[in-house]
Amino acid sequence: MPTRHVILGTAGHIDHGKTSLVKALTGVDTDRLPEEKERGMTIDLGFAHLGDSATIIDVPGHEKFVKNMVAGVSTIDLVLFVIAADDGIMPQTREHLEICQLLSVQRGLVVLTKIDLVEADWVELVKEDLRQLCRGTFLQHAPVVPVSTVTGEGIAPLRAMIERTIQQLPPRPDRGVFWLPVDRTFTIKGFGTVVTGSVLSGQIAVGEELEILPEHKRARIRGLQRHGASVNQVQTGDRAAINLQGVGIEEVTRGQVLAAPNYFRATTRMNCRLQLLASASAPLKERTRVRVHLGTAEIMARVIPLEGKEIAPGQTGYAQLKFEKPAAARRLEALVLRRYSPPKTIGGGVVLDTEARAFRRRDTNILAKLRSLEKEDPNALLVAQFLLPNRYAVTLDQLAAETGHNKDDLQKLLQTLLQQNLILAVGKRGFIHKQRLENLWHQLEALLALHHQKNPMQLGMRKAEVSASLPPLADAGVMNLLLMNYKAAARLKEIDAHLALQEHAIRLSDKQEALRRRIAATLHEEGFATSSPAELAQKLGITLAEVSELLNVMMLLLDVVRLDEDIWLHAQRLEEARKRVVDYLKTHHEITVSQFKELIGNASRKFAMPLIQHFDAHGITQRQGDVRILGVEEEKFGSRG
Repeated sequence: MPTRHVILGTAGHIDHGKTSLVKALTGVDTDRLPEEKERGMTIDLGFAHLGDSATIIDVPGHEKFVKNMVAGVSTIDLVLFVIAADDGIMPQTREHLEICQLLSVQRGLVVLTKIDLVEADWVELVKEDLRQLCRGTFLQHAPVVPVSTVTGEGIAPLRAMIERTIQQLPPRPDRGVFWLPVDRTFTIKGFGTVVTGSVLSGQIAVGEELEILPEHKRARIRGLQRHGASVNQVQTGDRAAINLQGVGIEEVTRGQVLAAPNYFRATTRMNCRLQLLASASAPLKERTRVRVHLGTAEIMARVIPLEGKEIAPGQTGYAQLKFEKPAAARRLEALVLRRYSPPKTIGGGVVLDTEARAFRRRDTNILAKLRSLEKEDPNALLVAQFLLPNRYAVTLDQLAAETGHNKDDLQKLLQTLLQQNLILAVGKRGFIHKQRLENLWHQLEALLALHHQKNPMQLGMRKAEVSASLPPLADAGVMNLLLMNYKAAARLKEIDAHLALQEHAIRLSDKQEALRRRIAATLHEEGFATSSPAELAQKLGITLAEVSELLNVMMLLLDVVRLDEDIWLHAQRLEEARKRVVDYLKTHHEITVSQFKELIGNASRKFAMPLIQHFDAHGITQRQGDVRILGVEEEKFGSRG
């Protein structure tokens, strides 16, 4: 095999033997993948090594997991197109072939599996069907290799044919700027977060910094593996496992991209050249909602044809994709379009302009610009990128990645943009347009206003909910900048990790306020052996839903404390218990559970244990064997009470 790394991928209908084929070729069962590794690094989570410098990506065949299949195939050099001899051509056989075509897969082998289940003449019939299916595609002249993973027939010839085909593969084009779509993330004890994927461009080394897109977070490379072995550097064409320092597992997910810092930026609009499959049931009309597969990500978008009102089945045309959340992509990156519901592949295309402005019919120059972006004229590309309006941010590295130019050649142009004061700094390395920050505020303001209207009894929206609703705010730097600006302007407040408009306050109706007082009085009177929510509802003659809703509000208002699922305590009673146990421990130095029960009026163990455990959790007490001693946080807790 060649010294450069090669990535193979399977494709084909469910239960056609893809995983069994991978096992027969490599000895690895990709359905038995460990969640964690105790030490070292590996990239065999969903993958298997073939020889010293090739990796096979085994993709799912079920129609529900086509998005996972697209994520795997988007990075391969060679496809193993699998069809079971007993089933023949099935729906996902056709769809997977269409996807490979749309993603510009250039080479493949057709593997006819399960030949041990059929007669020889049936195999020949299926071969003829395959020749018809592959006619006019990249597999038109591909050999059809019959195999059985049960008997082993054909496996050795297939392995030899794979090796010969790999030797004939041309080098993968390298734009010089690092780009790796993330397809797996996991943690390793003692190492931290590990990300795996296929290096589609550039190279990186241990100790260098990467950017996580579209969130624009930063992380440093702690370690690298290629093909299961530790290395100091990975490059274009490698399957890589990257141990990241500075980010948690929750901050990196499949669908994101690891890239050279500042080279790429998330966008919500892209201009593309799209192709609608002849098998599509309807034309792509203006504002058609579609699923766009870019790299390993799936993002919802609206299609806006740029030539006329629609793109007909079997036709190509320029169109703008308006995404529902920020996306990361490179110029000339292939994409797949799937119908929104029910999901079905309808077409694909190639990204041309990753920083497109809102399309206006009177813009007569846009088509000429897109045609120029399909070319490799460096001067035209540079001018086109710098003239794109309404960009969130632009950096030297991003421009270099989008255009393929060296950073040194772009430094002066970027400096000009900075001198024009068109962007604001986000942290130390990022930039954002002033107007974009204002747009994000208006979206946040509307989001919070709607939330307050629907949920008047809540403090506000959790920051995590806000980030989920407004994906650009998942970038901590952008979120911090926005909060800093609008909290300083007294238009926004933050309480206990909740965001709210400055004027918002929890509002109760007169009836709810009366019920609040009755619940509080009942819990106070019951002391340390309180009624459950269901018992409260029965006592007060109201519904359990009303009690539960008000208890949650009262907890926010610090009226009550929840000790367990059905145990709620009045805040004053909690403070009484705290004072009693602190005073007791200052005198006696330790207390048993039985003594604690006596201290709070001989309450049953059902109520005493959650209460003493609450004090343990807040540092009021500290457990030592069968007794409690005074905790280090009791004074701090007392000041809060």
